[in-house]
Amino acid sequence: MKIRVATRGSKLSLAQTNIALNEIKKVAEDVEFEIVIVRTKGDIHQDKPFTAIGGKGLFEKEVNLAVLEGRADIAVHSLKDVPSQVTPGLVLGMTPPRDSPFDVLVSRNGAKTIWDLPSGAVIGTSSARRTAMLKHARRDLVFKPLRGNVDTRLEKLRKGLYDAIIVAEAALQRLSINIEYWRIPPEILPPAPSQGIIGVYTVSKRLDLLDVLEKATHRETMIVARAERAFLSKAGGGCHVPLGGYAWIEGNKLKLYAAVASLDGSKRVDVVLEGSPEHPESLGVLAALELRDKAEKAGIEIRSM
Repeated sequence: MKIRVATRGSKLSLAQTNIALNEIKKVAEDVEFEIVIVRTKGDIHQDKPFTAIGGKGLFEKEVNLAVLEGRADIAVHSLKDVPSQVTPGLVLGMTPPRDSPFDVLVSRNGAKTIWDLPSGAVIGTSSARRTAMLKHARRDLVFKPLRGNVDTRLEKLRKGLYDAIIVAEAALQRLSINIEYWRIPPEILPPAPSQGIIGVYTVSKRLDLLDVLEKATHRETMIVARAERAFLSKAGGGCHVPLGGYAWIEGNKLKLYAAVASLDGSKRVDVVLEGSPEHPESLGVLAALELRDKAEKAGIEIRSM
């Protein structure tokens, strides 16, 4: 069996693709892969903010198009980059085991936590979620845009353009980058929904592929992915909204923690719910509804940001 795999060409994208393909090989030893590199608008315009070139779905649409047009059989994504409403005709067929969902602080001068940074320290991030949540914790920090791949971001930090930067721990893990960092607790910075999860998509009619992908799927990761994507879909907002949330399984319970903040970080509300792993979407929807209700009472408008 030969599977053509659409993916971006960055080091991180290829590392994520290899993780997914290795899981598929465990259940289909005779499979062969052909990598189809797709260069997206987000890869070409790395000097511009996400919001200026498309926002959510920036890295997803063109990769998925290769599958829809028949140039590839599956598409591999960092699931947090995929909008809650995926391209029609495609389905999430597989998730490998989740890596860390959390964000980390990487400091130029050895700060061990966000509280060790001096007043006025410059933090590099282009994420509305990261900026607003950290502003809520420390109003005296300065936030400046930061784009590029992980190596580029770390190089900008080393050159002194920032005092610290925020990156996903999963990215450092997947690239085997061994540096000192502080994992930011979700009570300070809740992860983006589906952060740390790799998603493999194919067309809904490919029952042969879906059977293989289902066998290769890590069940617990798929459960939390379904909960978090349902939460994101119901909560609304997109990449412009400082919204975070993640789910995990504890014993026989599925739990979900989420938060949203105002853009300036002055207001924030949090929710924690639990439900059944058998009904992850239900928990995601309930968490979104409760968070939106609390946000409205606090004067935080999710959809219009």
